[in-house]
Amino acid sequence: MAVYKTVQREILLDFLKARKNEAFTVREIAYELSRRGDLEKIPSESTVYRLLKDLEKNGSVQKDINPENREFVYRLTENHGKGVSMRCRVCGNVYSVDNETSRRLQADIAGVGDIVPDGDIEFIVECRNCKHRPEEQNN
Repeated sequence: MAVYKTVQREILLDFLKARKNEAFTVREIAYELSRRGDLEKIPSESTVYRLLKDLEKNGSVQKDINPENREFVYRLTENHGKGVSMRCRVCGNVYSVDNETSRRLQADIAGVGDIVPDGDIEFIVECRNCKHRPEEQNN
């Protein structure tokens, strides 16, 4: 299948690259792009969905489920296939793990029983920013 580098696809990729540690719903992405006054061709929500689906297929975007509201969220992936990332359970920010650490973690995990990692691994964590917030803000 051919991949076309359309203006709208590039706008979406630029948006995700600028926010590479965050995950967004289709609706959030479409809303944020519609707020930009410098875009001539703003992608609709259905176009954003279609583009994200294509980017997910080629490994550029990862789809997760937000545990709070069970909506799909999308984020840019840096390590295509077999990457390791950490997602904050509070704010949802995603942090990539460098390639060397990813390889070590996967080797350690593969040493546990009959487990063989065959794709991305995501650890659910609490980031420093959320950990140091007052307790009432964490809930």
